[in-house]
Amino acid sequence: MNRWANVAISLIVGACSADESPSSTPAPDIASPDDVSSDGDDVAVGADVAATVDVAESGCSPGDVAACLYAPSKTWEFSTTVVENKIVYEDETGVNRTVNIALYVPKGAPTPMPVVLLSHGGADGKIDPLKSMEHWAPVFAKAGYLTVAIAHAGRSDASYDALCAALGTQADIQCGIKIHWDRPHDVKHVLDFLEQKASEADFKGLYDLDKVAHVGHSAGAGAALMSVEVTRNFVCAQPVNGASELQDCKVEDLVSLADDRIDVAVGLSPQGPGGEGFMDESYGAVTAPILMATGLVDGDGGEPANRLLLWPALPAGQKYKLFLNSEGAVHTLFEGSTDACVKHATEAECETMRSWVFSTGLAFVKSHLEGDPTATAWLASDDIVTAGSGVATFERK
Repeated sequence: MNRWANVAISLIVGACSADESPSSTPAPDIASPDDVSSDGDDVAVGADVAATVDVAESGCSPGDVAACLYAPSKTWEFSTTVVENKIVYEDETGVNRTVNIALYVPKGAPTPMPVVLLSHGGADGKIDPLKSMEHWAPVFAKAGYLTVAIAHAGRSDASYDALCAALGTQADIQCGIKIHWDRPHDVKHVLDFLEQKASEADFKGLYDLDKVAHVGHSAGAGAALMSVEVTRNFVCAQPVNGASELQDCKVEDLVSLADDRIDVAVGLSPQGPGGEGFMDESYGAVTAPILMATGLVDGDGGEPANRLLLWPALPAGQKYKLFLNSEGAVHTLFEGSTDACVKHATEAECETMRSWVFSTGLAFVKSHLEGDPTATAWLASDDIVTAGSGVATFERK
């Protein structure tokens, strides 16, 4: 059996396929964690043996690469519920915007639980939060985090045009705002909602809003970066593939939509400077820990190269970059799906690469949100490079 298959079988940190996503029944009001309608037992997140590995003494070596991956010392089952039509706010155009969320609640994990917010990618938006980062949600929930998957709703063409006009986007360019403006505002109102619920009897002491991570993929990665003080220019925002024809962008038009309740950010397939409103000057105020993850075929056209521009733009200090040098390292691999990856690599290779991304993301959050010493030691080691010999590289600054 080859190395890829060994790792995939020995440690599938992996995620459920779309038809394995936990089912849920929308509640008339937010349900108590004891009353949620579905269990996370059906979602395969990791082998039990892998979850008990002491990574600091894991025996990581080229001959045992499965032992090189970070896994939490304990995992929990979880329950899932959908909260619909409870988070509503007025947007920039004066129209009500609704945000649906799915709560993944670990059963029996220590409380108050740290919180992980998940933001999906895509310009079209989503209504069903169970389809938002559904591969990542079980990874964090099983590790003891109250995990909140956010469905960032899309806009009609008319609504999109109205938003571009309201924000003053230049009339002579292709407006690249998409729902980039909406995502950080959605996140703010989700946190407001969690703050409100935290004082209620069923939720008091359940989660800790002083320990919040924001994990996003693609356009969701842009939102996660904005949440920790990366600024954006919405006046000249244009798609990444139009970067060679950018209009004159002015530093004074950069906008901060940061939320100081968010402590760390994970950008999976993030945008770099030079497109969609990010500029070279967007990163100077960033002090929060950030992990970025990308790969050789992460997007179309100039997108893979643009993503790599983020790394030199980020100021030093608790910053990390995972890069997968493989034809299978396609855009959707970083959101946890192997469907497109298997067109370019074997199923075992795709599951293994996904386990590298999951392992690195979880170790980063464990270390920088909770100060977990094993996760911190793993981030300082070369274990992920050993596991991904010739494919995975890992940088720190």
